[in-house]
Amino acid sequence: MKVLFYNKLLMNIRVLILFGLVCSFASAPFAADPMEQARGLADTGDFQKASEVAAALGNSESLAFAAASLAVFAYEIAEESDKEKLFLMAIQYAETAVELDSTSSEAYLQLAHTLGRYAQTLGTLTALSEGYAERIRAAIDKAIELDSQNYKAYLSLGAWHSEIIYAGFMAWLIYGGDEEESLEAYSMALEIAPEDNNVHFQYAVGLLKLDDSNLEQALRHLTTAAELPVNDAYGEIVRGKAKQMLEKFKKE
Repeated sequence: MKVLFYNKLLMNIRVLILFGLVCSFASAPFAADPMEQARGLADTGDFQKASEVAAALGNSESLAFAAASLAVFAYEIAEESDKEKLFLMAIQYAETAVELDSTSSEAYLQLAHTLGRYAQTLGTLTALSEGYAERIRAAIDKAIELDSQNYKAYLSLGAWHSEIIYAGFMAWLIYGGDEEESLEAYSMALEIAPEDNNVHFQYAVGLLKLDDSNLEQALRHLTTAAELPVNDAYGEIVRGKAKQMLEKFKKE
């Protein structure tokens, strides 16, 4: 069973889940605080509207949140033809968030996140040749420097290494992707947030990209991701993807 299968499997999992998901959560309650409203919208699955409400506030925190929400919408829900422009908008939000507050770990995290998602639309060779690997890594490192407990930044660091290794020998040689550092980063994220199902899911995906021999450990993390309780729409999306991957593996 080849690693390529796992990567294609992940990329082909589209969130038809969301049709059921939207129905499973109540509509976001009215909130006097616009950021509470934005968070409520995201919690119930309206990521695009959440991004719009947050972006309108125009401060670093709200723009970082707008970037995160729009990136989720673009990656998980939007039509393929809309993804590029949505990711570019999300990058603009994140860049502005960093400009407004250069001490915000979350702003740098979302800059890395949005750049990474956009780079995926370009293809590996184009993304590498245009310097996205360096830009993403710099933003991740800054996010961790500013907040050593930002577990999502460690997830991004683990993914950065696994993606570089998966891209092949030349990418590994040029950019220095390291399997041990990838696993250490995933382990750090797991240590900080062991009950977050996305940590287990991303860990599993990273393991599968690093080496075929990691399958058993990856399946354990996928099972945990599918079984952990969730309390928001994104958690449901992650759980749905974990379940779909497990079902695919059972059929192989």
